[in-house]
Amino acid sequence: AVIGIMNAKRARFEIETKKNENAAATKRTPINLALVLDRSGSMDSNNKLEFAKQAIISVLDLLHDDDVVHLAAYDDHVWNVFEDAHGSARQVLYSVVRGLQTGGQTNLSGGIEAGANLLEKYPYPGFSKRMFVLSDGLANVGLKKKEEIMKAVTKYNEKGIIIDSFGVGEDFDEGIMKGIAEAGRGQFFFLESADVIVSLITKALQSVFDVCGTQAQLTIRGRNNALSFSL
Repeated sequence: AVIGIMNAKRARFEIETKKNENAAATKRTPINLALVLDRSGSMDSNNKLEFAKQAIISVLDLLHDDDVVHLAAYDDHVWNVFEDAHGSARQVLYSVVRGLQTGGQTNLSGGIEAGANLLEKYPYPGFSKRMFVLSDGLANVGLKKKEEIMKAVTKYNEKGIIIDSFGVGEDFDEGIMKGIAEAGRGQFFFLESADVIVSLITKALQSVFDVCGTQAQLTIRGRNNALSFSL
């Protein structure tokens, strides 16, 4: 480099962590999980609400007793079905989930906001913050356009929430539901029938269970400390 002249170079880093030989014995990072359930009228067709409820019950089955779980449900209104519950309370939560019924219109953005608010209300330092959104994506109350919903989801992701989405039923809005997962830096899953629920929920939670730490920071320093920055 020539002194007094700024140089710009693109660099790509490949980071590889050492394998933990005691991985099997290592306790995984606990989860602070907000479930967001669409119970609008459109979920009444083709057993969509039943599929979504079965998916939530599968989540409860797989959580550890010390994991934290919340459930926000929405139609044109949004309310917290339960909050700050633990996996150990799953037997009580099963009956609550099974009792949910369909209602009115679809305030998808309001449901996502409620899920984010629950994670903010109960921060649990050191826990992995996740949100699962189960919906057909047919929003007609609140934010309706894909671009508006993605902007809101991006805002929540910037606060450290990873958001996975589950498109329910064959008529779900693919653009919105996949967009939620992309903006939330999560994964998208298609709940097309009861047959795939357990395998998809297991796959979704495995990506959460594999987290071994949160709030990691990478610091890069150049030779003779000529350059230093953190990611």
